[in-house]
Amino acid sequence: MTDKLFGVIPRQTLNNPDSAEERIKNDPYLTRVFSDEIQLIRSRVDKNAKCIVEIGAAGGNTKLIWPEVITTDVRAASGVDKVMSGEKFDFSDSSVDVVIGLDALHHLRSPQQHFNELLRVLKPRGKVFYIEPNWNLFSKICFKIILKYLHPEPYDTNALKWDLTSEDPMMGNQAQAFNIFVRDKNIFSELFPQFKVEILEPTKAISFLLSGGVHTRLPIPGKFLLWIYENEGKNKNWMNTFSLGRLILLTKN
Repeated sequence: MTDKLFGVIPRQTLNNPDSAEERIKNDPYLTRVFSDEIQLIRSRVDKNAKCIVEIGAAGGNTKLIWPEVITTDVRAASGVDKVMSGEKFDFSDSSVDVVIGLDALHHLRSPQQHFNELLRVLKPRGKVFYIEPNWNLFSKICFKIILKYLHPEPYDTNALKWDLTSEDPMMGNQAQAFNIFVRDKNIFSELFPQFKVEILEPTKAISFLLSGGVHTRLPIPGKFLLWIYENEGKNKNWMNTFSLGRLILLTKN
């Protein structure tokens, strides 16, 4: 991912996760969006779950909303408890109840290695929650065309392999969830029959597009964006058509 918007304007939060966390914390719209996603996952987690681990947590606000979560990332940051790769968990076998990842799966260098690690560390009936870029028509148009220069990670539905070759941890393939769980669902089932996959509700829509996101926050008042966000969230048809994110659940059988 380039560190300059349109090749000119520096993305000050991109290489500084603490700066990204601060921007979310100080922006009422971004705080609401990311807090709602965390609460969406939290509402589906068993209250008896003791070990909950987040991957790709740097720059987020999970620790502020859900302090019991053990936050991890490949980068050290103020909101990160443990520096750890999503392909190599620093946890013992069958010790984790839940793993969560908000826009983290599509940054992993080796998803297959990640899934193998999940099988190792998760307890029986353990769960994994991802929020990833969606794959409806609107999302594909946005990620492939409209957001190409605002958020230039590729949305490559033609990538034959899941593995990523770039050494930059901020560079990913935003179509990864679609490629793995929809396009290649039979391959995933053959490789990982121990996982049950459920595609759940959509998240964040046009208001998030208008905001520019965290790294390219556009000068649109948060109150106006919140008004749009609250109204679009009430319309299921709208969200199914225009949502940019999707909640995905894996359960270890």
